[in-house]
Amino acid sequence: MAEGTGRAPGTLRGALPGTLLDAVGRLAPDTPVLAGRTAAELTAEAHRAADALKAQGAEGEAVALRLPNGPDWVVHFLGLLAAGARPLPVAPDTPGPEVGRLLGLAGGGRVLEPADRAGRPVRLEGTPGAPADDGPGVLLPTSGSTGAPKLVWRPEASWLTEARRYRDGVGLTGEDVLLLPVPLAHAYALGWMCGALLTGATITPVPPTGLGEAARALAAGATVVALVPATARLLATRQRLRARRAGPDTAPPAPRLRIAMAGAGPVDGPLDALFREAYGIGLARNYGSTELGGVLSGPAGLPPLCVGTPLPGVGVRLLDRTTRAETADGPGILQIRTDALPDWHDTGDLAVFERGAWRILGREGTAVRRGARWVAPLEIESVLRTHEGVRDVRVAARRRAHEGEDGLVAEVVVSDETDEEALRAHAARHLAPYKVPDTFVLRSALPKTAVGKAAAPVRYRLTTRALRAARAYKASELLFALHGLGALDLLAEGADLAEISAALDCDTRALELLLDIAAALGLLSTSPGAGGPAVAGAELAAFVELEERLSRDLVSREALAAVARTGLHHRPFEQRPPDDALVRVYQGAMSGPSARARTALGLRLVRARPGTRLVEVTAGPGRYLERLLAGDPTATGHLWQTGRLAGPVSGAVREAVAAGRVTTGPDLPHGDADVCVVANSVHDPAGGARLAPLLRTLKPGGRLLVDDVFLPSGAPDGEPGEGAELALDWLTHGGTRWPTLAALTAALTEAGADLVRDLPLEGSPCHLVLAKEAD
Repeated sequence: MAEGTGRAPGTLRGALPGTLLDAVGRLAPDTPVLAGRTAAELTAEAHRAADALKAQGAEGEAVALRLPNGPDWVVHFLGLLAAGARPLPVAPDTPGPEVGRLLGLAGGGRVLEPADRAGRPVRLEGTPGAPADDGPGVLLPTSGSTGAPKLVWRPEASWLTEARRYRDGVGLTGEDVLLLPVPLAHAYALGWMCGALLTGATITPVPPTGLGEAARALAAGATVVALVPATARLLATRQRLRARRAGPDTAPPAPRLRIAMAGAGPVDGPLDALFREAYGIGLARNYGSTELGGVLSGPAGLPPLCVGTPLPGVGVRLLDRTTRAETADGPGILQIRTDALPDWHDTGDLAVFERGAWRILGREGTAVRRGARWVAPLEIESVLRTHEGVRDVRVAARRRAHEGEDGLVAEVVVSDETDEEALRAHAARHLAPYKVPDTFVLRSALPKTAVGKAAAPVRYRLTTRALRAARAYKASELLFALHGLGALDLLAEGADLAEISAALDCDTRALELLLDIAAALGLLSTSPGAGGPAVAGAELAAFVELEERLSRDLVSREALAAVARTGLHHRPFEQRPPDDALVRVYQGAMSGPSARARTALGLRLVRARPGTRLVEVTAGPGRYLERLLAGDPTATGHLWQTGRLAGPVSGAVREAVAAGRVTTGPDLPHGDADVCVVANSVHDPAGGARLAPLLRTLKPGGRLLVDDVFLPSGAPDGEPGEGAELALDWLTHGGTRWPTLAALTAALTEAGADLVRDLPLEGSPCHLVLAKEAD
């Protein structure tokens, strides 16, 4: 058998069962079809789930399946179908309003929620929707990569025919262990899962972000893995780093792996080479759609951007892009039909048949014609990704009035050292002149779908919140005025109007109006015990003093506009001498009681023991080292202060430096630290954002702790998350790397680390994030 191919495509074999659950029932009862469950056990659990759903009136109803990847997902998916419901799989982190919108498109329905820490099991929640008589089937939202998502309904029979394609075309068998580190809510993963249920292959679903789990499953004997390009790249990068650290004598990372197939996105040459280097096997290819499932497949070793040939039961043809007439020559619009859906389906992709396989040039709307020649944006993206400074890229057409004169625009996420000239020179070295983009747009990030595909460009529109924001400065000025009067400590203590007026020598009537307005705005509370935990007046005053200073200088309207014009590399903050007064105010706010409490908690999390060696990368005085040294005379460490607001080093740390217990500077030690702490510096591209060097400071078994603030991902009710304004500080005088926890987690994974714990701090945007080098 050729590398990574599985069975060659052939004819369809045998009659299909009536349902997916029937398929499981046909297997030998002791077949291990799911981690920890035999075919008999899975069948029994799915029937129990179906009975419970029927008892709650779910038959015919659209039910959102919002469970994480795992055995429960498979059980309840089968249970929903067996109950006659219409499962609508959604990612577990999908916000409630989005789930509601999708259910609204489906005619309304409830949500199947996961078990929680309160001990409640998987359960239906919400208002029942109107039943439909479509029969058993699945509702799937499209990815939204070409516009607003819509719902696609696929009957259960179409999933069975797709399952047969994986059996008869790809070569999935009952002897296989199928690893699925892909969202089960996505059509690509669902097709694979159905193939395993039909054949009796063992399904091992892991969370898409659980690359450590995926790597362990590969090492434990997975024979087939279904991947999307983004996950394949992360897994391979992680394994390459691990191999370099461990040396040549380590056990193979995937001893039984025979098929690693990538779908739901293009596989270019660099990705294929990277995966082969990491796992000794290239990437097989898969092409399909939400409506049709997997329809084309090919072995590892195909040319870049090629997706193979039709699977059994699949027909393919090309239409001329202009006349829409069938053509044998490419490129043309790819149309597909299957044994389950015999009408021709327009995929919207431009393709060409060359060297024995279908090659996807891109979406019809993004393919570019330059003179008489077609240009594939995917090819240009592939070339730009080979530049060492490129982290992500998207190429699209800039439409002009006359066909054949379209421009090319490359949106590129780059490292801080890479500029437009370097990208243009790289493209010119590797591409024909007509393929070199006309315009390069440097971006901080590109929108992605759940499986890492390029999402539709984000469009910004004003909302009614903009009117509120125009008035919001008045609340800030009121708070600054109260601070200027010296009222914050008195207010924190709960003083009444007479006491405050007397202490501050104010006009009581005017002060009363100020305080009533502050209460109406939610800045103050007049009810005992209301408004959450008590606020320490001194700490609040320090933050208010800092914000007052920033509002007049670094985060003023003039400063924000200036950064937008000049870019991050030439912002005013870096163009002037350090401001000692600002450093004092900044450190006063950042090093208060809350910061000290986080330090104590962080050291407990890393389990600092006697003799601990700690590396601290910080925009502060070295509070982690200070506390560690105070409690342990045998502790040692290294301090690297980053940023222009770090201020003076703690006195205790200075003494330790003089005594030789602590070293300092940007030259980090290598491989001898028990703990590396990044405190208020993880967003700094020149400091704590450089995760790979920080991980290299650790000895085997060492831990990395990040103590910082992160932007909210959005409130569950769909309202913008409180705390998003923090990004303005990063934009004007900080760093903008890894702004959210999701971004940090992905970066840690790519750097070769596993997330151990995320501990959010109540009432604060601060998190303590603990990680370790990948096993």
